[in-house]
Amino acid sequence: MAELPEAAGPDAPLLPGPEPTGPSITRRAIARGVRIFVFLGIAAAVVVIALTASRETLAGLSRIKWYWLLATVGLWFAAAGLDGARLAVLSRASEHRMGVLPSIEVIFVGYFMAAITPFQVGGLPLQLYIMNRWGISPGKASAVLLMRGVLFYVLLFAAAPIVALRLGVSNILLKVLTGYISVIIIAGCALILASFAFPASLNALRNRLALKPRPGFVRRCILWGLREFEEFTGGLSLFLRGHNLKHLLLATGLTVLCIVALFSMSATLLAGLGVHPNALRAIGLNLLLTSVLLFVPTPGASGVAEAGAAGLYSMICPRYMLGIYVVLWRLFSFYGGAIIGGILALRHLSRR
Repeated sequence: MAELPEAAGPDAPLLPGPEPTGPSITRRAIARGVRIFVFLGIAAAVVVIALTASRETLAGLSRIKWYWLLATVGLWFAAAGLDGARLAVLSRASEHRMGVLPSIEVIFVGYFMAAITPFQVGGLPLQLYIMNRWGISPGKASAVLLMRGVLFYVLLFAAAPIVALRLGVSNILLKVLTGYISVIIIAGCALILASFAFPASLNALRNRLALKPRPGFVRRCILWGLREFEEFTGGLSLFLRGHNLKHLLLATGLTVLCIVALFSMSATLLAGLGVHPNALRAIGLNLLLTSVLLFVPTPGASGVAEAGAAGLYSMICPRYMLGIYVVLWRLFSFYGGAIIGGILALRHLSRR
């Protein structure tokens, strides 16, 4: 199990935590993560197709509507561009402004590192390293990256209860996801309230946990969460300054557009496969599933994402096309960015 990342402060090194003792450790760790990710991804795809494919699948593939698939490709580029644009806007709060293309590069590198590390926590150190090479201090880079994630998931969790009520909870998996999201929201709100009501107690708890020489996994998770929350509050203060507030508001608007483009791919993919369900229902199912994938322990949420998508979209997609849809959905929602990010990440690591 990979170590949870340490929070980076203004004077932190290029990569948080201890430096590797040699380049071979980095290569071995990445190679091992890639092997696990590829194995889980291929195994999940094979299983879901084997369980859903039939003679009707070939007939369904003959009815593919290519213009809807091209629309999905267009939405993928739009989502990537909007995501890069909002990171570029957030970087305006630092001493170094990033362009849209470098921002997309940083995001895709994060996809790749998230794909090969448990709980998808491996992206931040390499992203900080890249941004530091471009002139952004680790403290500012950490605040910018953290705010990008916070905007996305705050909007996602705010919409999730409304979407769940609109969809109904008759499906067992939908009930489980709704309950899981509710627990996450309640825990997050409790942590925010505790930080305002008992700041000294939270600091004391964090310090006690940090004193343990070999903390267990649960203790490390709690310590990581407390440090991440502290980084969040510090980063938020950066963006609430008068001249940076406009950047935060613009980034919020771009986040909304990015979410719409990202989740609309589920509807266009289904249409491209000859399935025409209610588009808002397809988008809503995608939103609920994405809300919980961040907290899945497998690298890149592999296996769990495919199983969850198969379970949810069986409500609106015929069984004989379900496996094809799940594989294409993962390709556009995650694998595509991770593959491109892997090429970019290896280029940066080779320079290092």
